[in-house]
Amino acid sequence: MGLIAGIVSRDRSDISDFLYRMAVKLRHRGNSSFCVCKKGGNGWEPVICENSEEILTLQMPFGIVGRHFIIDKNNETIPYTDCLNKRVLLLDGRFFNISELAHELQSNHKGNFVNSSIMLHIIEELGKKFFNFSEIFGKIFDLIEGMFAGTLILKENVFIFRDLIGIKPLYLYSGPKYIAFASEKKALWAAGLTQRIEPLRPGRVMRVAEKGFTSHFQAEFTQKGMATKQLEYYSKMLLQRLKQTLVKLKPGNPFYLLLSGGIDSTLLAILLKKLDLRFNSLVIGTEKSKDIQAAEKAANFLGQPLEILKFDVPTLEETLPLLIYHVESRDEKKLNIAFPLFHASNYLHKKNCSVIFTGQGADELFGGYERHEIQFQEDPDKLQDLLWDDVRNLYLGNLQRDDGASMANTVELRLPYLTRKLIELAMQIPPSLKIQTPIRKYILRHIGKQIGLSEAIVQQPKRAIQFSSGSYDTLKKLAKQFGFSKDFVLKSGFFSPTQLFIDSFAYRLGFPNIDPKVIKFVEQTKIDWPDSILKHENLVNTII
Repeated sequence: MGLIAGIVSRDRSDISDFLYRMAVKLRHRGNSSFCVCKKGGNGWEPVICENSEEILTLQMPFGIVGRHFIIDKNNETIPYTDCLNKRVLLLDGRFFNISELAHELQSNHKGNFVNSSIMLHIIEELGKKFFNFSEIFGKIFDLIEGMFAGTLILKENVFIFRDLIGIKPLYLYSGPKYIAFASEKKALWAAGLTQRIEPLRPGRVMRVAEKGFTSHFQAEFTQKGMATKQLEYYSKMLLQRLKQTLVKLKPGNPFYLLLSGGIDSTLLAILLKKLDLRFNSLVIGTEKSKDIQAAEKAANFLGQPLEILKFDVPTLEETLPLLIYHVESRDEKKLNIAFPLFHASNYLHKKNCSVIFTGQGADELFGGYERHEIQFQEDPDKLQDLLWDDVRNLYLGNLQRDDGASMANTVELRLPYLTRKLIELAMQIPPSLKIQTPIRKYILRHIGKQIGLSEAIVQQPKRAIQFSSGSYDTLKKLAKQFGFSKDFVLKSGFFSPTQLFIDSFAYRLGFPNIDPKVIKFVEQTKIDWPDSILKHENLVNTII
């Protein structure tokens, strides 16, 4: 886990105040100390700041802040550099094949082999063979398995990069006075940069300078043609890959699996049990929600203890300001989907658990949505293109949403279905083995049945989490409770009571780019906002 933020002044004016604001807005992503890389007359200098206020003392026209550093043998905090102290890396994320990479590097390199140092040592080795940065980055994306975004300083060059799937977020801003990047949009907002914000494309490496961002390298998935293998062949390959992935992703400390009782999460649960990888199960929902009912049945079948975390209207009322703030969205659907994970991560944080597994990505890989079935019926050959588009675009919505919901409480999300090797294998499987109308995700259900899941679990239909958890109805009730009825909203010139409620809420929080019509509505309408909202008023612009 970690954070990344950087800002460049085009006119070389001091940016320490902006960098401080950005760091404060991201401190929920890790511990309280920061590593700041400042550019001065003698090049780049890494500085450890024990608290965010120390950043204000560093005058600089170009600064980068992150979290990755180590405690050396003298009990001093030092940044991650390579053996020759020529390169510095600030990383947000996790590598899952460290032990394999460390084994090959041990003879030539000193120090601890952890996420950041592994990448630096690999770059050092590749630098002996390749002189072209593009070749070096290409090899890095091939060698490292994980979820990550980061900043790499090589002499005078600064590069930012993001994993091929886009699990860890990174946003860019380019304007007339400043160039900036950050793990979350709120960090850019805190520096007054509210327009021109774009996500960095997954797999992309960009050079950062006063002139702006320059695309330097783009990694791509390896797309192999679909072979005419049989169901059993692909089932065996996929099962083997899933097992290998779960072993690699398992953390050293206790972790949780978000169990909804559907095929995606229950398949992970039975595999974790068969691999003897100890885990805890958690389901989130309203009283008598379909998710709780299905998860209880799945847990009972597996003999797996299940923790049930319920919510109601008061729970959502208390949570909604921070949910909107951390997910950085006013979209009703996105917030309804994010709330169960946000609520779960808050619960796990209080239990000192820092890792949660979910079944995110299975629908996109194996044809889990109705639109996939419709496309398959209309033109099976085009389904593969649709699935690839869905996978490549996960970073635009689902992954950003889920990272925000989990990292709000410093809980790391691990996604077994979304590793490069598993994705590339899944996309070799013919569509006819993914959809056999009316059954979607057919091959996953087939594997589940093979390894012992009951017919009832295997045939669980797809359930949209916002409905099956009860979050959709709960948010709707909350909006109505504060007077946002359909008649009232229509008379005010709007259409959706819940969406107007969220937009009004977000305006009070200080969100940028609110529709002027909404601003006028909020300022002219008497709304009896609860203390849960008022205590977070203007949260977006508050630096504490």
